[in-house]
Amino acid sequence: MTMPQDPSSQDKLEELTGLLELMTTILHRFAGLGDQDIDAGIDEALASIGRFARVDRSYLFTIDGEFLNNTHEWCAPGILPEINNLQQVPWETIHWWRPLLTSGESIYIPSVEDLPEKRVAERELLSAQGIRSLIVVPLMGPDQLKGFIGFDSVHDHRTWSDQAILLLRAIADVIIGGLLRRDALKALRQSEQRFSTLVRRASDVVMIVGSDSSLHYLGPSACQILGWDEQVAPHSRYLDAVHPKERELVHAALKRAAELPGEHVNIVDHRLRGGDDTYIWCQATATDLSADPAIGGMVINAQDISRRKEAEQTLRHRAMHDSLTALPNRVLLNDRLNQLLLQAQRFGHQVGVVFIDLDSFKLINDAIGHHAGDQLLVDAARRLQDHLALGDTIARFGGDEFVILLQGEQRSPEAMLVEADRLLEVFTPPFIINGREYLITASAGIVISHGFDSPGNLLRDADAAMYVAKERGGARVQCFDAALRTRLLERISIAHDLRDCELRGELRVQYQPFFSTNGRALVGVEALVRWDHPTRGLVSPGEFIPVAEETGFIVPIGTWVLEESLRQLRCWLDELGDQDGFSIAVNLSSLQLQSPGIVTLVEEMLRRHRIPPHLLALELTESMVMNDAETSSGTLYQLRDLGVALAIDDFGTGYSSLAYLRQLPVNLLKIDRSFIDAMTDSARDRRVVAVISSLGHELGMKTIAEGIETEMQLELLRGMRCDLVQGFHLMRPSSPEVITEQLALAHQHQMQA
Repeated sequence: MTMPQDPSSQDKLEELTGLLELMTTILHRFAGLGDQDIDAGIDEALASIGRFARVDRSYLFTIDGEFLNNTHEWCAPGILPEINNLQQVPWETIHWWRPLLTSGESIYIPSVEDLPEKRVAERELLSAQGIRSLIVVPLMGPDQLKGFIGFDSVHDHRTWSDQAILLLRAIADVIIGGLLRRDALKALRQSEQRFSTLVRRASDVVMIVGSDSSLHYLGPSACQILGWDEQVAPHSRYLDAVHPKERELVHAALKRAAELPGEHVNIVDHRLRGGDDTYIWCQATATDLSADPAIGGMVINAQDISRRKEAEQTLRHRAMHDSLTALPNRVLLNDRLNQLLLQAQRFGHQVGVVFIDLDSFKLINDAIGHHAGDQLLVDAARRLQDHLALGDTIARFGGDEFVILLQGEQRSPEAMLVEADRLLEVFTPPFIINGREYLITASAGIVISHGFDSPGNLLRDADAAMYVAKERGGARVQCFDAALRTRLLERISIAHDLRDCELRGELRVQYQPFFSTNGRALVGVEALVRWDHPTRGLVSPGEFIPVAEETGFIVPIGTWVLEESLRQLRCWLDELGDQDGFSIAVNLSSLQLQSPGIVTLVEEMLRRHRIPPHLLALELTESMVMNDAETSSGTLYQLRDLGVALAIDDFGTGYSSLAYLRQLPVNLLKIDRSFIDAMTDSARDRRVVAVISSLGHELGMKTIAEGIETEMQLELLRGMRCDLVQGFHLMRPSSPEVITEQLALAHQHQMQA
C-alpha cells in the first residue's frame, strides 16, 4: 500500500504559492465573466485546479432538496466521466457527510483504504469508484449549504496542507458567488420581484456611481456586507470610503472604465470602510453603463475577499518567519539587511551585524531532549528580543544561531561593540527548563559595514568572527577585522588546495612510537598525517586539519591515512616478523565515524593488508564521542566486534559522563598532555592523572600519557601505574625508515636476551 507522502516545507510553500496565484486568476476571471459564461468559468476553474493539483477528477454538486446533482465535472486523461451517473442522487447515499458539510466543514480523506471499520460503508462506496484520496469543500450560501466541490485522486494519493484547504475554501466562495450572481440575474429576467429577493442574498455588492464616484444606488448586499445604509446620503462618494493607500489606484481604474463604456474593468484589490469604521478587503469590477437609460451611471460589482487576504497574510508570515520562535527568518533578514545597507549608503552611517551562536547547545539538547531544547531556543529568542534596542532587528538564522542587525544612525562602532556585549549578558541568568536550571553561554561575531557590502558577505564575516570567539574560549564577542579577513582568505585558500591532495601524493605519514612505562619497550606507533604542499612546504596540522574537518575533506584524507598506515604495518610485520602486540593507532574524525560505511571500510582494509584486528587502534576525541553519543556508540560496538581496539584521545578535557563511559567499548584512555605538562608543579594535576589512571584500570582499560617531555614526568607516571607513554622525551614523530631501524634494534636486543 502506498501511503500519501508528507511533502517538504519547500514543496508546501511552492504548492501554496501556486495555488494562491491560481486563485487570484480565478477571482479576476469570475469578476469579468458575463452571466451566460458562469458555467464555462466553473468548468475552467475546476480544470485549472485539477491540473495544478495533479488530481484525477474535479467536480461540482448542487443541492436540490433531498437530492444531489453533478452539474460540472473535469477528468484527467484516461479517467472516465461520472457526471451522467450522478444525477438526482439521494442525500442519504452520503448521509455521513451531510452534517459536516451543512456546518461548513470540509471533508478530507488522505487515504480511502485506511478509513477505520466504523466507516466501512464510506470506504466501500469510494473504493468502488477507484478513489484513493479526496477532498470535498462546501459551497456555503448566505443562509445555507448550496452544494460542494470535490477533487478525487485515483492513480495516487494526494496530500493537502491546512493552508491549501483554506485556499480551496476561498475558491469555493468565489464559485458560490458566481453561482448566486448567475441565479440572481437569471431571476431578474424572469421577474423583478424574484430579482429583488435574490439580490438580497447575493454575496456581491452592487452599486451605481456617477462620474465623480458619487453613490446613486446601493444594492441590499451593501448593508449586509459593508454595513452601509441603503438610503444613500447626498454627496456620498465611493472613493471617500476607499482606504487612502489604495484610493489613487481605484480612481485610476474608474477613469479607465469611463474610457471603455460597456466593458468590464478590473479594479485593484482595495479596502472599503464599513459602517463600523473598520476596513473590509474587496475585489471589484467597474462597467460604465451611463448610456443605458435604465442605469445612467457606472456599475461597480464588489466582492468581500477578506478571507483570501487573511490567507495571503498567513502565508506571507509563514514564508518570512521562523515557525519555532516566530522571529524573522533568513528571507526577511536579508530583505531588512538590504534596506539598512541602502540607508547607510544614502545617509553615511554604519550597520552592525551580530552573529550569535549558543555554546555547546548540541550537548545540552542531546541531554535534555529535543522538545526541551526547542523550549530553550524559544526562551533565548525571547530574552534577546526583550533586550533589543529600538530600531534593531533580530532573526533566527538556523539551529541555535541568531542574527541581530544594529542600526548605526546614532551609534559609533565602539557603541555597537558595547551593544553586542550587552546582548550576550542576557544569557547570564540560568534558563529554567522542566523545573531545572541550565547555565547557557553564547559566542558572537560582529562585523560593521558602511553599507557597501553584500548581505551574504557580511553574514559570512560575522559567522567567521563568531567561530573565532568560540575558538578563544566562547562566551565572548569577536569583531571581524582585517586580520580575520586575512585568516578567512587563508582558510579558503587552504580548503581549495586540500581538495584531492591525497591523490596528488602530497600527504605523508609520520609515526610517533609509544612505549611501555616499565622498561620503555617499543610497543606501537601512532600515525600522524603531514601535508607537504608543493609551494607552501610542510603545512602544520593545526592549520589544515580544522579546515579539512570544516570542508569534509577529512573523510578522504582519513581514509588515505588508514590505508597507508595498515600498508606500512604489513611491511614491518613482513620484514621483522609478526611481533606479537606491536600495534598502530590511527585517528578517526567525527565525519568518518558518522559515515554509514566506516565499519565495512575498516573490515575490508584489515582483510586486504592481512592485519589482525587487535593490532589496530582507532583514536577518537572525548568530545567527538560524547557530542553524538547515541549514534556513535552503535558504530563503536560494531568496530569493537571486528576486534579493533578503541581509544579515547585527550581524555579529561571534554564532557564525558563517567557512567556513560562505562557503557562504551573503549580499550584505552589517553590522558591529555595539558595535565602531563602541569603535574610536576601542580599537586592537583598529579591527582587528576592518578585518578584517570586508576579509573581506566577499574574499567578494564589501559592508560597512555602523551606529551612526555622530562624524565621526572616519566617517573611520576610509572608510580601512578600508567601503562603506556608517548612524547618527545622518548622519541619524536619519525619516518617509516627510522621506525624500521628502531624495530630492528628492539628485535635484535630481544634475540640476544
